[in-house]
Amino acid sequence: MNHLPEGYSMRLATAADYAAVRAFYNQLIDDMENLPYHPMWDKEGHPSDAYLQSAMAGGELWLAEHAGQVVAALIVNQAANEGYLSVPWKVQAAPGEYTILHAFGVDIRHQGRGLGSAMMRCVIDRERAAGRKAIRLDLIDFNLPTQKAYLRMGFQKCAEVRLYYPEVGWQLFHMFELAL
Repeated sequence: MNHLPEGYSMRLATAADYAAVRAFYNQLIDDMENLPYHPMWDKEGHPSDAYLQSAMAGGELWLAEHAGQVVAALIVNQAANEGYLSVPWKVQAAPGEYTILHAFGVDIRHQGRGLGSAMMRCVIDRERAAGRKAIRLDLIDFNLPTQKAYLRMGFQKCAEVRLYYPEVGWQLFHMFELAL
């Protein structure tokens, strides 16, 4: 089901989209650099070229486009940080029965139009139809606007955990889950 606002489309990225995807993330990183809720992404670290290319090759990177431009992106897969194993998730699900979201970003010029929520509803529908039991994600501690958005969409906060990612070191993350 297409939940996207009029004029937007969503599809899986292909290798041919790499330059547009990289440009999208680079612009988003620049736009968020001085904001207090910056997710600590950077052009040299995360999301890295190899990470994005791997997600595209694996059919895991979703794009939203408007007027032929990439305005949002999201990686959907089962790849979890080792710290996910210690989280008291509310839904009992074995690997393969849940999905994890990564590197979800919406161009700041397109925020506030319901695009992020609409993309999430598309992912929820897709994962529910695939028989998944839950969607999980982590958000860095100070990313309060995004935490509030996930709570409005029905996600529950399950824990606060210190996770290690090479790009940011040890940081406090809020762990969220949506039961499907």
